[in-house]
Amino acid sequence: MDITTWALQLRFNFLIQLTAYVVLFISVMQSGISGVQGAPVRITLQTLQNCRNGSSFNMTTSCCPAPDVDLNVPVVDFVPKRHGVCRVRKALQCLSGEELRIYTEKLTTAYEIMRNLPASDPRSLMQQGRIHCAYCTGSFTHDGLSAAAYFTIDIHFNWLFLPWHRTFVYFHERILRKLLNDESFSLHFWNFDNGADATNSTQVETEGCFKPGHFVPRIYNNNSTSTFDSNRSNRTLVPNIVADLSIPGSEFFPVIPVRSADEAVPRNREAMQIGMERGTIPRDFFGVTFKYGDVRNLNTTGAGSLEFQPHSSMHLWIGGGVMLPATAAFDPIFYMFHANFDRLWHIWMETGDNRKLQPTDPDWLDAEFLFWDENQVLRRVKLRDTLSIGDLGYSYEKVNDAFWMEDARIIASLASERRRRAFQL
Repeated sequence: MDITTWALQLRFNFLIQLTAYVVLFISVMQSGISGVQGAPVRITLQTLQNCRNGSSFNMTTSCCPAPDVDLNVPVVDFVPKRHGVCRVRKALQCLSGEELRIYTEKLTTAYEIMRNLPASDPRSLMQQGRIHCAYCTGSFTHDGLSAAAYFTIDIHFNWLFLPWHRTFVYFHERILRKLLNDESFSLHFWNFDNGADATNSTQVETEGCFKPGHFVPRIYNNNSTSTFDSNRSNRTLVPNIVADLSIPGSEFFPVIPVRSADEAVPRNREAMQIGMERGTIPRDFFGVTFKYGDVRNLNTTGAGSLEFQPHSSMHLWIGGGVMLPATAAFDPIFYMFHANFDRLWHIWMETGDNRKLQPTDPDWLDAEFLFWDENQVLRRVKLRDTLSIGDLGYSYEKVNDAFWMEDARIIASLASERRRRAFQL
């Protein structure tokens, strides 16, 4: 079977599965079971212990913690250090000289250690990948409800996407720091949204990074180091190919052309403007609500604007294992480009009066997740404690957001249909 036939078969299977979910959803609503809705999603120790095989694109996934990971442990509440050290995550394209050499050595050492940790260690790269997989394939069920009725949990295509991924990358960074025994270490980010060189502009600040960042950082492309993964598209290996942020977020396994910089840069700029649009209600940027008792949502239109595109575009453009939710987080490249999405959420919150559009619903603020920290302690994290990067002890280097922010007032007036439309390939 060639790749085109395989992709079409996957799309067909996915539509069959989606139709089944719709039929099931209607039957659940008609049966009155939906009365359990109206509380925050809470991942508990029971949720982890009841983990089951999930599904992604009509494929069965096995993402639960490995059998030798101890799940009979105390759960400790996470308390953000609101007045601790503030580390700076930097844009990778501006690291050079001795700073680049030292960071490369630290990063590759940390991932080499992480890759070699035993399967029983939840800090291992294998277990880190399984955590993301379990949270996004329906492996977890709302406590007290039946998995057979698809009362399963997914942190994509809804309002949990941004805070969950911020927390995931945060603890991943803490683990890398611990493995290095280096309290100064920060996980620097891929500034893929900057497509212009503003280093000589008189309008930029003196401190920050203003070089284009839309190429794959070389530190992740050396096939002899621990940050490399061979299961990526060949596009990522060719020097000076611009990452394409304009791939339709609603497409599954699309045909992706290789664009010249002259073509890709203006498309990326528009994709960023649409993804970062203010919107008029919380769901526009954050996505649809997802609460206790809700049936797992597989409809990409449930995503907020930033998740819908360019987030989905990045996964598709990198390709390989990163293209699928079940396997994306097994590749170190996942964490540094998700750090940039975290940064973009922060930028959105700090722009104009966007903060007024952050959800205030207690069912969002009181959602709870479980993550293992750098000491293998299972932490209960309340979503409301993840809303400030300052409270989490880090900040981001200033970069050239003006590249896509120039027409912010025009973009803010775009109709919702334009925000949702996919680019024509």
